[in-house]
Amino acid sequence: MRVIRYLAYGSNLHPARLQARISSAAFSTTAMLHGWSLNFSKIGRDGSGKCNIVKSDKDAVWGTVYKISIKDLKQLDVIEGVGKGYRSSVIHVPSVGACNVYVAQQSFVDYQQEPYDWYKELVLAGARYHLFPTEYITPIEMTRFKVDFNRKRAKDNLSALVKKKISN
Repeated sequence: MRVIRYLAYGSNLHPARLQARISSAAFSTTAMLHGWSLNFSKIGRDGSGKCNIVKSDKDAVWGTVYKISIKDLKQLDVIEGVGKGYRSSVIHVPSVGACNVYVAQQSFVDYQQEPYDWYKELVLAGARYHLFPTEYITPIEMTRFKVDFNRKRAKDNLSALVKKKISN
């Protein structure tokens, strides 16, 4: 099976979340990207803000590198909405090499967006799971969010983390 590296920086940070979406995901390492900044500016299909990374002189983004099969990369492209909000790119990650990553298409960027409560919790759960530095996690914790009144959507999206807690 041919595999590629995928850099997750948002809701796919937590291995339980990503493995619930694509079965071949295998944790490789964590990485820090200097010269990039994390925000919730990508307009989601559900009307909320999703994670995006943008070039920045002073910031850095923490992420998780996974190895996934080429077949699962195609499945992840569909899940993430390539061509419908995100574009798939290849980025050089120091001490790792080339990694696939999703970056918002410019026409889907709005810096006034706020994530749903459950989406922000997924990002935080992944950052905490991988023990990212407090100075990285705190701004995410401080990010304004909105409550998703579609509780089924919230429950469905958090289900992988709940199952992981039950099995531990």
